[in-house]
Amino acid sequence: MESVWYAFSEIYKKGLVYRGTKIMPFSTACNTVLSNFEAGSNYKEVSDPAIIITFPALTKYQGVSFIAWTTTPWTLPSNLCLAVNQNFDYVTFHDEMTDKKYICMKERLAYVLKQAKITKHKVLEEFKGAALLGTEYESLYNFFEDKRADKCFTVIHSDHVNQESGTGIVHCAPGFGEEDY
Repeated sequence: MESVWYAFSEIYKKGLVYRGTKIMPFSTACNTVLSNFEAGSNYKEVSDPAIIITFPALTKYQGVSFIAWTTTPWTLPSNLCLAVNQNFDYVTFHDEMTDKKYICMKERLAYVLKQAKITKHKVLEEFKGAALLGTEYESLYNFFEDKRADKCFTVIHSDHVNQESGTGIVHCAPGFGEEDY
């Protein structure tokens, strides 16, 4: 143990140690964080639900709802932002059966229509994701409404939003994963 502390002390003296923040697995039973090895030691393949959910826009696109995607629906009460990829194409479309308007990634429109069981629609507008950045939306719950002043509940850019899955709009809850954080 003394050797470990000595080595750490030497590394610290050379300025190679820093204080940072990182999302870590946490054991509520042990009341401590877990190493990646510990968290993965009883890893099991399970089928997680992926859902789409709407978030009504409050500014810029008022009267339109973002159709977001998540594989972690239990984190929705902690939603603080929606992520898009500013370089991809997005569309506003009209669901002619419900008379509602939605935004999703153009490349993912067929997936959205199928998942939402929308049979009649009309694309109203096409634009880059960059046009959505900074748009405020209605939070699902009011738990963190005081965070709105800190620019929460706005649309942000993230490179992890891709064209291969989901709706092109990702729900983010920073307390539940490194990408979201």
